[in-house]
Amino acid sequence: MKIDKIFKKYKPLCEFISKCFGENVEVTLHDMRDIEHSCIAIYNNYVSGRNTGAPMTNFGLNLLETEVFNEKNYVCNYKGLAGGKILRSSTFFIRDDDEQLIGLLCVNVDITKYISLAKDLENLAYYDLLGNYKEDQLVADFPKSVMEMINSALSEHMSNAGYDASRLNKDEKKNIIKELDEKGIFSLKGGLAQVALTLNISEPTIYRYLNEIKKEK
Repeated sequence: MKIDKIFKKYKPLCEFISKCFGENVEVTLHDMRDIEHSCIAIYNNYVSGRNTGAPMTNFGLNLLETEVFNEKNYVCNYKGLAGGKILRSSTFFIRDDDEQLIGLLCVNVDITKYISLAKDLENLAYYDLLGNYKEDQLVADFPKSVMEMINSALSEHMSNAGYDASRLNKDEKKNIIKELDEKGIFSLKGGLAQVALTLNISEPTIYRYLNEIKKEK
């Protein structure tokens, strides 16, 4: 079966899921042939604020980099963040007739109100009810454009590492390049150019850092 026909069959399923579980459940369909504009269908999009044509999430890029899809058919119940909302997200891997990964079906449940309610119950019971998410696990965000994804990844890493963006040394820049490469940022169209502009270094320098990082591995 042709890839477009496979996606056509999944679209009614996505709409069905979105109507079954209420307005706080967003369902998206991603086509892996164009990760910069992978979202080809989205239902209850007010949950994340995205539209069709939005790029793959950082979590989706990580799935591609780590090739988790070779071991599993889906990944359930990871944490997502979208405009201050906390999401419980799950991803199903869509394959073609040759078992090659071609797309993702993602379900994002806005659990912000539930967590607030759980905290109130926790305070009443004096008991830790909120140990579901580890602080160091990968968290998905939901950018509306590729540039937003790249800038968010840059800002997050520099903030976590305590780097001063105006005074980055070579080792710090190299660490940033390594982190972004692991997140799949350089697989995005315009990713390398945007990172070069933000870090105030040349594109050949980034290529040199990437080669050094590969040799170190």
